[in-house]
Amino acid sequence: MLRFVRIILTGLLGVLCDGVGAFGVGTYGGVRVVNGDHHCSGRVEVNLHEKWGTICDHDWNMHAASVVCSELGCGFAESASHGAEFGPGGGVIALRSVHCKGHESSLIHCDVFINRNSFCTHQNDAGVKCSGTLMEPRLSVLSPHFVFSAVDLLTPQHWYNTSSEAPTGSVIKGESFNITCSTPRQYPGASFQLRLVRSNGTVRQSLPAVSQSVTFTFPNAQSSNEGYYYCLYRVQLGGRTFVSRESQPLPIAIKDPEPLLSPMVISWLVSGVTFVIAVIIIFTVAKVVCNKEKKPSELERETRTCVDNTYVALAVNKL
Repeated sequence: MLRFVRIILTGLLGVLCDGVGAFGVGTYGGVRVVNGDHHCSGRVEVNLHEKWGTICDHDWNMHAASVVCSELGCGFAESASHGAEFGPGGGVIALRSVHCKGHESSLIHCDVFINRNSFCTHQNDAGVKCSGTLMEPRLSVLSPHFVFSAVDLLTPQHWYNTSSEAPTGSVIKGESFNITCSTPRQYPGASFQLRLVRSNGTVRQSLPAVSQSVTFTFPNAQSSNEGYYYCLYRVQLGGRTFVSRESQPLPIAIKDPEPLLSPMVISWLVSGVTFVIAVIIIFTVAKVVCNKEKKPSELERETRTCVDNTYVALAVNKL
């Protein structure tokens, strides 16, 4: 019984002395990760009293790892490593135990134990793998008649007001088109958000990220689909939301369908019809003129009749 009371009192004393009081003003100098694959993974070390030391992995879990990643600005925790995965450290073991709820912004807000009675060596150094900054997603568009044009891109605020040209991508009105958001890495609980900036406001829509990419479908392109499209990748984990930077803009214009006959073809047809009509008119006029020249005039007919009568009269007199 006395031993049980002693254990309880020792635990309470440890919490009071080593928990909140361990990180007093001027005591805690921050956290870092070393010996990892990148700047957001490695062995976890904390600075106490201007000295760097490691953390024992006996109570190390994802809650504590999440706090470390958040404090470092490295996104969210992918794993909490044990057994000196990133190699044993040197010097002191600064913290024998760390208890976090996972939502703290820094280890300074967690309950920690500095001199807890537990056997721990540098073979038990804790580590962490953080996601790092979520990579910027990429956008692509697919349409049966998607057209690119060499038009300088303007900012969304000015394109609608000052540019009379179509933006880089043009989709035929009434046709379908797909916009795909993709990211190099996939995380559970993630989603893609597509944002459309247009002349009369902003439209957002989201789809769960069941894979590294997701496709937003627009079955009937209309003027309301015209504007600048952006995509971002969002991960919700442990009550926190991690968001990537927005993708580069994808400008899309909706164009009216082309007429069945282009202006050039229509011009050729008009020229051809005009030429044919002109030839017919010329031919008709020429024919009328020729017929008129061959037909004798009234005077000619009278003269011939008079001559013929005179000839007949002379012939009768001779008889």
